[in-house]
Amino acid sequence: MEKKLHWMDHKSTNMRLVRYILMGTELVTIAALGFAFWMSEFQEEDLLTLGIVAAFFLFFFGLPHVILAYTTRPMETVFDLETKTIHWYDRKKEIRSLSFRNIESISYSEYSYTVNTKNGTRTITVYTVLGKSGAEKIQLIESTQFSKLRFDGELICKQLQIPLINADGTEIPFSDLDLPIHKRKRPNSILENEVVFSPNSQLSTIKSNQGITLKSDYKPRIIMIVVFFVSLAFSLILHFAIGDLLELSAAHWEGFPPTLPQILFGIISLGIGFFPYLYVLYKQSQLKEITITKTSIRWYGKEYLYSDWEDLIQMENRLCLVNDSSLKPFSLFYFCDFSDSTNVRHWILKQIFEVTGGNLNDARF
Repeated sequence: MEKKLHWMDHKSTNMRLVRYILMGTELVTIAALGFAFWMSEFQEEDLLTLGIVAAFFLFFFGLPHVILAYTTRPMETVFDLETKTIHWYDRKKEIRSLSFRNIESISYSEYSYTVNTKNGTRTITVYTVLGKSGAEKIQLIESTQFSKLRFDGELICKQLQIPLINADGTEIPFSDLDLPIHKRKRPNSILENEVVFSPNSQLSTIKSNQGITLKSDYKPRIIMIVVFFVSLAFSLILHFAIGDLLELSAAHWEGFPPTLPQILFGIISLGIGFFPYLYVLYKQSQLKEITITKTSIRWYGKEYLYSDWEDLIQMENRLCLVNDSSLKPFSLFYFCDFSDSTNVRHWILKQIFEVTGGNLNDARF
């Protein structure tokens, strides 16, 4: 059994991949250069040249590692299972320590920041595990992968034997963290309150012998209108920008009907340009149903067994089935109005509880 558990900050973790790629590139380059020297007719008087070249490559290969060492600040969190203390390190220097017994519960949070790239900007979302100590919330670990962070968060709960507090305020004892989704307790706010959807979402429920289905007829016209004009503009840009270069655009038609190459080019430019519109049309015409049965949830016709999943979480307008090793996201963009994303989650959890024979009295907490 491990005596210590180590977690690095997300930047240091991501930097490891950069270092591996850098070292791999350097090894390939050195091997290629060594093979080239071995194949060449090497003379003793070339030793000076070899020494100069070797010194140059040593400097060239070593400089990126030196820059990374001075420009990064590795942060590390260590759980010492023998002394039952948590230690925080900044550049290998301990900056804080705390006993396990000071952490009362665990919860998840997140934050985002923007970085500049060669193609513009990119937003990075970092998920964190927070420990509650009195009135203070202390960041324990972080990751850009929620499924991994969730697994590590539950591992911490089990090691410290403390509960996990979900985003909806649900307190899950550490002994219940591995329960499947249909056996978990749910708060009264979900089980006792009726779920009411916005009329804009055009959602309806259908009961059958198999279970209960939430059906969506959500087709917002504003999206179709916007995508239509965007696709039209894209088609015209493609048609005239590329068509003028090839002398196939409508500006080069000498009569009507145009030539066969000009007709084919017009069809291709329209097809490519209207791809966004056709894609949205396809997504809106799909059969959009969520069916709850006694053993599984069927999402758009695909079955997901309750025994394989532990919870259903909400990430903006996505609902995600999660377990200890994976996360399965489902976008609600074409399913309902954004304001109903939470309501859909509550409806699914409530129906799973009821269809699988849950007892409301046992679920109260």
